[in-house]
Amino acid sequence: MSLIIDCHGHYTTAPKALENWRNQQIAGIQDPAAMPKVADLSISDDELRESIETNQLRLMKERGSDITLFSPRASFMAHHIGDFNVSSTWAAICNELCHRVSMLFPDNFVPVAMLPQSPGVDPATCIPELEKCVKEYGAVGINLNPDPSGGHWTSPPLTDRHWYPIYEKMVEYDLPAMIHVSTSCNACFHTTGAH
Repeated sequence: MSLIIDCHGHYTTAPKALENWRNQQIAGIQDPAAMPKVADLSISDDELRESIETNQLRLMKERGSDITLFSPRASFMAHHIGDFNVSSTWAAICNELCHRVSMLFPDNFVPVAMLPQSPGVDPATCIPELEKCVKEYGAVGINLNPDPSGGHWTSPPLTDRHWYPIYEKMVEYDLPAMIHVSTSCNACFHTTGAH
């Protein structure tokens, strides 16, 4: 028996509460009193099931695919918004949701981790989230944004030693990376890979 595996899937159908929480987090960058707590986000297993069964899982069955390597919505990564603490909190929330989906649908979804990248911040800061996702969530890969600045391209190229801490962990855990841009802060481009 053969399996058809989609190696590049994103949680594009997450419950609206996730986007609402993120909008509050972004507002909280300018007004710390508006910054939500992680505990303010409540998404039930039933909501997760509904968001998957009526959308992605239904389409997988219609199209004949078996497994999706499942990562947070790429355009939501938006590493250029806020600082490392904002990115770290956001990545942890998104990775946990993908893990929960994989636990609810273990035959269909396998988690891939979003890293908490932030412009100008050493990539080594991503290691704790990467390790948590591998050890606790069973992540089988990572999304690596070559431009956390969202369109300014301020990071060294991916061939630079700057990225070695991530690469060393990838080797240690035998992880592939999907080189994946996110949204752009330049309104002319919908993503940083669009130019």
